[in-house]
Amino acid sequence: MSAIGYPAPRGKNFALSAVADVKHEHLFFERQQSLAMREMEWEGRVRPLTPWSTLIVRGLGMAVMAGIFLAFVI
Repeated sequence: MSAIGYPAPRGKNFALSAVADVKHEHLFFERQQSLAMREMEWEGRVRPLTPWSTLIVRGLGMAVMAGIFLAFVI
């Protein structure tokens, strides 16, 4: 008797295995493979988020500009 309870056939090396036909293209979403999918109308609806580094640089630039403006006004 095998480990999972099935009787082993006599005279044969019997083994159950989980073999699946896995291809490389099965591991990716369709829109990552196809350039045509990237051009679909739903792909461009939402703009990507702005990185933190860009937001920090913009904020520092605005602070410098405000400091220069206040230096001339005061």
